Amino acid sequence: MNRTWHTITLLWLTGVIAAAQLAKFSALAPVLRGLFGLDLMQVGLLISLLEVGGALLGFPAGLMLGRIGSRRALLGGLGVLAAASLVEALAQIPALLFSIRAIEGLGYVLVVVSAPTLIAAIAGDGPRRGKAMILWSSFVPVGLGLGTMLTGFVAGLSSPRLAIALWALPCLLALVPVLRLDAEASASRARAWPVPGAWLLAAGFGCYTLFLCALGGLLPSFLIERHGASLTDAALAAGLVSLAALPGSLLALPVLRLGGRSGRIPCLTLLAAAMLAPFIPRASGMIACTSLAIALVVLSGLARSMLFARLPVLSGGDQPGDPRIASAQGLLTQCGASGALLGPPLGAWVVERAGWNGLGLLACGLILLLTLLYAAAEHAESHRHRAQ
Repeated sequence: MNRTWHTITLLWLTGVIAAAQLAKFSALAPVLRGLFGLDLMQVGLLISLLEVGGALLGFPAGLMLGRIGSRRALLGGLGVLAAASLVEALAQIPALLFSIRAIEGLGYVLVVVSAPTLIAAIAGDGPRRGKAMILWSSFVPVGLGLGTMLTGFVAGLSSPRLAIALWALPCLLALVPVLRLDAEASASRARAWPVPGAWLLAAGFGCYTLFLCALGGLLPSFLIERHGASLTDAALAAGLVSLAALPGSLLALPVLRLGGRSGRIPCLTLLAAAMLAPFIPRASGMIACTSLAIALVVLSGLARSMLFARLPVLSGGDQPGDPRIASAQGLLTQCGASGALLGPPLGAWVVERAGWNGLGLLACGLILLLTLLYAAAEHAESHRHRAQ
């Protein structure tokens, strides 16, 4: 039991390391604008380019994962992330920086598809799998939080380039324990398409990452521009906002016990988050703004955790190694990556045309759409279960 959770935690940490690569550029956004002569839209694109691999290849990677091998895919992904950080730190022109960032996205998708597939197989069927997937669901906010805070801290002490280069270290260190994983702890080598409920759930996750990355990616710039925060303080505040998703994961644990009856509670918390979102840019000070953003992430975080916990069930997978779980995870990754890819540049586009208040309205609309998709996914699963 302890060994199983040790392995699950290790796999979760690889996801945290991968998600931190998304945040390292958002923490340095104001510096990168001056260093490379970029405008806000270009910085938003640079932040989100990490997700290009997932946005283009997430679902195909899920379908092909059995043939590639989950452990091999995870090792390759970590290696690409490490190499990309080193090259990004040495880049002198924007074209090279953007190109390497896009290649880095290939490593990211390999990690975030293979790691949860291994977790689902190792955890087995039953309550432990749901708990393990709730833990996995926190990899993005934890990675964003740690990535933002640590990058801002190191950049404040030394230089932005060193802060970027140092992210190669955890990627390389993670290779050693992954090499020791059971090579056979992988999903079936067959391929299968997920059922309709998984498609709805994946689309909902795309809405979640779209609003979260739009808000989180631009929050440091907003706090500096609107409230006069320093780079370090803005990075710390943005990191705390991302980490606020953890209480949502804890709240999801008792909700998980309700099984298929659990859909109403996440929908209610999402409605509360949607009503809160428009007030974040209108807050009168940095502390008030950060506090409201934290509250929004806590409320939406419960639904995010339940979404991941329910994915193996809503995929139609009947066994831990069912290939539909891997394909559903790939689909979820593709939708989530598409949202993360579009989030920062879309948020920047909205800000340039409607001001910072428009960012809150964008988040509100996306959360409402997420609510509808989540409810529809649970309804589709109930209908499928009755039809069996």
